Amino acid sequence: MLPDQTPPPQRRYVIVGAGLAGASTAFHLRRLGAEQVVLLERERLPDVHASGRNAAMVRTTMERPELQALADESAAELRSGRLAAYRATGGLLLGQGTDAVADHVPPARGSANFQAGDGVIDVAGLLQRYLHGADVRYACGVLGVERHATELRVRTTEGDVRADVLINAAGAWAGEVGDLPLTPRNRTLYVSQPDAAIKPSWPFLWDLDAGYYLRPESGGWLLCACDERDAAPGDYIDDEDVLLDLGAKLRKHQPELGDLRIARSWVGQRTFAPDGLPIVGFDAGTPGLFHVAGLGGHGVTLSYAVGKLAAEALLEGRRIPEALSAGRLQPS
Repeated sequence: MLPDQTPPPQRRYVIVGAGLAGASTAFHLRRLGAEQVVLLERERLPDVHASGRNAAMVRTTMERPELQALADESAAELRSGRLAAYRATGGLLLGQGTDAVADHVPPARGSANFQAGDGVIDVAGLLQRYLHGADVRYACGVLGVERHATELRVRTTEGDVRADVLINAAGAWAGEVGDLPLTPRNRTLYVSQPDAAIKPSWPFLWDLDAGYYLRPESGGWLLCACDERDAAPGDYIDDEDVLLDLGAKLRKHQPELGDLRIARSWVGQRTFAPDGLPIVGFDAGTPGLFHVAGLGGHGVTLSYAVGKLAAEALLEGRRIPEALSAGRLQPS
């Protein structure tokens, strides 16, 4: 090979976090030709936290217009079923249109905007597809990051790891890893006892104004009061008042659903920047540090497109929208 044909040296990309954001970024980096991609995951499994504690719903319509193009891009790929099993049950956004809710879910009431392509995805399968063949170091917690000449040294519980580019996709811990103004917030999900009258093919119902959603799950309803409670990373504290609030909302807005008995529940976390938008891009103060964080509860829907955006920015120079850039929250 002639000297001017020598390929540039491969950079070493180290990703903190093997949840949906980090796994998707690794997936796209490898698809674009990056050979040295390592993920560091603090747990022994990749879905212990937010990526395994969600409602598995793909809702295309975003409340924030800055996210709509990413949501459309992600949804198109997720609906194809190429990444994981997808059920296009449809989704009803209550109060957003004139479609009769009862035409789709007989015991419910109100009007809505019906989105036929929305639905439910196998999140565990999606995460495993992102991680298939990847170099993941499990049970490897990050203790700190230090700058050494042209590289970053990541101190971990399993020794130091060298990185040319360190990608902070640590979910609820991303604020600590990257010194970012991020806030984890707890949200509780409930599943009611089975009822033969509930059809698994029914679409999800989401009332953005009243603050609740539900969809068929395990023969009953999966329900959420859209609670947001600030919490420390990984601090999944249950709050009995949330169930009372959910009951009050359903009695007021969907009384025909009847007296639901809760079979099980769990608490997950969604991590937010102050303006509620994701953070994607290089850190303003630490060369080589790149953030993919703060997806704010849209990790299932947005992970594919956000990971693609990050990988293309790193390898192909794709421009990151200013509304999502890390610099918007940091002094230059």
